[in-house]
Amino acid sequence: MPVIPWQRRRALSAPRNTQLDGWRAFAVLGVIWLHWTPREWRGALPFEIGLYFFLILTGFLTTRVLLRDRDAGEKLRKPWKRMAFRHFLKRRAVRLLLPCYAAMLLGWLCGSPDLSAHPLIYLTHVANIHMAFSPSWPPGTAHYWTLAIQIQFFLLWPLVILYLPRKALLPALIAFTLLAPLTRWAALNYFPQVYHAGALSTSAADYLGMGSLLALAMERGMPAGDRRLRLAAWLAFAGYLVLYVFDESGHPVTGLRHVQQTLLSMAFVGLISATLRGFSGALAKTLEHPVAQHIGRISYGLYLFHTIVPLAVGKLIPWLWWTEGHDQTMLSLRILVFALGSWGIAYACWRYLEQPLDRFRQHARPA
Repeated sequence: MPVIPWQRRRALSAPRNTQLDGWRAFAVLGVIWLHWTPREWRGALPFEIGLYFFLILTGFLTTRVLLRDRDAGEKLRKPWKRMAFRHFLKRRAVRLLLPCYAAMLLGWLCGSPDLSAHPLIYLTHVANIHMAFSPSWPPGTAHYWTLAIQIQFFLLWPLVILYLPRKALLPALIAFTLLAPLTRWAALNYFPQVYHAGALSTSAADYLGMGSLLALAMERGMPAGDRRLRLAAWLAFAGYLVLYVFDESGHPVTGLRHVQQTLLSMAFVGLISATLRGFSGALAKTLEHPVAQHIGRISYGLYLFHTIVPLAVGKLIPWLWWTEGHDQTMLSLRILVFALGSWGIAYACWRYLEQPLDRFRQHARPA
């Protein structure tokens, strides 16, 4: 069967951006540090922003791929949207779902309590909604709220990008982005039964929407590293820092706290744009360092398994958990064991699952 135009175009596209892989490394390491260490080791720094960086990058990369598919499909002289939609889902399912289910299987074998009690919720990728209405985050599987949102996004977004008229794309993406602060405001003021509003699907709309707006702007001619976007990103980051400090001090700014994450999304959009243009000097050397590149390549596996490894360690090396309090030596040993275990499983996932699946994806053809 001949290669369809958008497959040929992707095959000829630019190689993977190595500096983005460097940022992936720092993002996943921040999330891991957040989940493995006690509060006194973290201070007030927002290590969780790595989660949001991944969602913003997902919005950007997904929308960029779909816009390219649309551009190629519109040049065909036959119906193309259904075929493009099906092919997109096939690529995403192969790449993301199988490693995700492998991690879920390991979590179930290790006795993850919430996964064992609600397997269908996890398997159908609505765990984020379940967690939003739960008083506490589940041990070992709390990070699945972002994975659930990503899967939901992959189901919805082709319908938006491929089927809406081109002139409706910009207002639709802006409206989608605004759903996030509106959701956070409504949950705080009218839905006290929601314990974790940030886990609701629409609360992540600004992360995904801002990334999508960057992809649309670049598709319409905005250059990577645009100066106006860079200025807007720095101003947004300054605004985010101010709101974050007030929030952490227990004095959130009424009326503005709900756009705090939207400002962070804008800042990360500027960072992604600047990265696509390319950094130089010490920052470039840091992002392109072999260690950062390796961690960036296996970052998906690290994210999937890093909260499950402590459960496995508890089964295999229970004495690591016997110490009382926050003994510094024992905590350091735990983190070392967690790191080695997470790296080993993540590398095996990348080497024996993700890479073969990537090769399968590249040779797949739509029906």
